[in-house]
Amino acid sequence: MKTILVPTDFSSLSDHALDFAIQLAKPLKAKVEVIHLEEIPIGDLSLHLSGEAGGSSISDNALYNAQLFRSNKQKLEGIQQEYSTGSVPVKAFQHGGGFLNGIQHYLTENDIDMVVIGTTGEESIQEFFSGNHTEQLIEHLNVPVISLQDQQFHPIEDIVLGLDIEDEKYTRKAFEKVKIICEALGSTLHIIDVTKSKDDEKMMELLNKIAKIAGLTNYLVDVIEDKDSKTALLDYAEGTGAGLIVILSEAKGGLNRFFQHSFATSMTKESSIPVLTVNKSHL
Repeated sequence: MKTILVPTDFSSLSDHALDFAIQLAKPLKAKVEVIHLEEIPIGDLSLHLSGEAGGSSISDNALYNAQLFRSNKQKLEGIQQEYSTGSVPVKAFQHGGGFLNGIQHYLTENDIDMVVIGTTGEESIQEFFSGNHTEQLIEHLNVPVISLQDQQFHPIEDIVLGLDIEDEKYTRKAFEKVKIICEALGSTLHIIDVTKSKDDEKMMELLNKIAKIAGLTNYLVDVIEDKDSKTALLDYAEGTGAGLIVILSEAKGGLNRFFQHSFATSMTKESSIPVLTVNKSHL
């Protein structure tokens, strides 16, 4: 894992996501890239920055945008200067295309291993139909996404991984990034299955089998009997003092959003603990 990407809107929440990414990058020996997404076509960014958008007669709107983009560029330069250290290099960039399209395009052009984003956990009416920023990333990106609400960094000594071994299949590839993070941080991975089944012994055997398939070493397994998987997993993570929750998701967009939010996106909205989501459908 070499590069972590942090989207910023210059808010305090974005600053905290950047702090978190830098703390995570240190043991991973990774670099951090910060990106601000502009709501213009990808190829038009240089024109707006130079003030040449619109040809020889520049409209008031184009002039305003050029000034705004230059201001954002200066903010990014300040972030790069403030946060970059010898141990964790930080580079900051502007990119066109809007939020999701811009990030997707940036990922195709650059070698990004993970995205870290701050979230309020709230959702507007407009976001219900399109998905909030965190939800969009979880559904569409082919790299893991860490979302966080808490404004304070907590050591990640314990990581809780929630699985649904009765309904899902898991391959070694799904655990690759999780394994890298656990080993770099020296964290204990708690592999948890929340089930309605009464056969705990069988579930424990399956969890241990999955851990061996994944090549995990420093781990514990546990089975929780509960009908409410989300609450049970959150309670377990809080009880163990976990610094990170991991969800292996198959989140999908489209009409399904109108009927049921994915388990992963629900967790990101309700968890005070950072949530790492790996979308298995993109592996």
